[in-house]
Amino acid sequence: MKTLQTFKLWLEPDRDFPQFRRLRWATVSVSIQDVLLNGIHPWSGPDKHSTLCEAVLRIVNEESVRIQELVQFGYCADVSVLSGYAWEKPSRFERVLEAIRGQTYCVDDLSYIELLNIAKTMLRSQWMHSHVREMARAAHPGFQELRQFLKSKNKQIKLSSYEDVDQYDLAEVLTLDDFEQRDNLIISHAIPTLNFRKASFLSKVTDDQGRLRLVPGIRHVTLTETPLKPDHVHTVWHVVREGSMWRFRPDIADAKAKRVHIQEFAAQWRTDEGRLCFTTTTERLVEMVESKVVEPSFPSLNYNSAEQAPTAGAVVDSSHVKAFHIGRYARAGTTGDQLKDILHQYEVSMTGNKEQLLKKLATLTSIKYRERLPEMDRFFARHRFVRMQSAPSSVAELPLLDDLAYLRNLVLTMYAVKHMRGDAILEASHQNNTYTEEELAHALLSGKVSLTGAFLRVA
Repeated sequence: MKTLQTFKLWLEPDRDFPQFRRLRWATVSVSIQDVLLNGIHPWSGPDKHSTLCEAVLRIVNEESVRIQELVQFGYCADVSVLSGYAWEKPSRFERVLEAIRGQTYCVDDLSYIELLNIAKTMLRSQWMHSHVREMARAAHPGFQELRQFLKSKNKQIKLSSYEDVDQYDLAEVLTLDDFEQRDNLIISHAIPTLNFRKASFLSKVTDDQGRLRLVPGIRHVTLTETPLKPDHVHTVWHVVREGSMWRFRPDIADAKAKRVHIQEFAAQWRTDEGRLCFTTTTERLVEMVESKVVEPSFPSLNYNSAEQAPTAGAVVDSSHVKAFHIGRYARAGTTGDQLKDILHQYEVSMTGNKEQLLKKLATLTSIKYRERLPEMDRFFARHRFVRMQSAPSSVAELPLLDDLAYLRNLVLTMYAVKHMRGDAILEASHQNNTYTEEELAHALLSGKVSLTGAFLRVA
């Protein structure tokens, strides 16, 4: 079932120059499966995804799609479009398409000599006084220069002003050969659009069916439940592809009815055992959309940078839910003697200045992190947590690594930072590789990286 819209783009021969082609387009229906798995752009209305315009213009202006032999003659200029206002019609993206159509001809290949011959053929077929007059005036811009040129072709011509030129049929006086050494003049007066692109540029912005596509697939989608009746409880789900499966995370409010509904929704559609966050297949996701249980949108779709997963939110009543937190650990403000005490507990050399002590502590912590990683992976694979921005009044310590004196909180903080998805979901299966273990330990100790809030178990 086709549930969304996109653009279909193709090229058609120009009316006056069938050797050249112009861009054409239309909106067509597309399935949610094609959007997610094949990267077809989901057209959601004017200017929903502002980076689409920039991305298409960037591609059409790439050096690789210009006709290299024509670049040196200035016949492959940048395509540009006025931004206009958001409320103006057509949409800005449609104005981009109109600019490409109006400002460029598309060809498979074209040499300068071929272009010149096409221009000559066009001029010979439309050799008339008005055209010849403009060419003559362009070739000889001063009146005396024009007068001398025309009299050299026909001594019977008498001219005292530009108005006298129209008393003669210059199409009878001059031939194309009289402009033989003026190739640029011939081309510019014959061909209205002197801007060329390779027709293959279209394959950079479409799939094999001509549908608009700039990325191989779309990994993030927001699904909003469709209200079935005025008092229907509905939820916004933030969904991300993980391999061949889709992970659903809800915006959780403080209303009990909403939490119950989320659990019921998860039980209906999941393929795992998740109570609030759950995993399901592409087929089940497609079924949700096509049966209009949910409406898809793509707020994180950005063609100028990597997709960023939207963050799921949670509102938690601290009087009803027990939260967990990770306690304090040594930082740059810790005294040198305190750092030495920690290193002494693990029989690590205590020599050096404070910066050297911090580096030794970072190395030690990274070693302990790797040693205890299997234990942390097992724990967080069994228990999923969401991070709350602020901790409630009653919190408890996470129940693991109690025997890791002095380093427990730092090691747990490292794990949370490296396995936090979207700054909200703590999952063993996700990993951030911005830092190595030792780099992250040092960044936490120096205060360059920090982790605040508390963790609520959700599965």
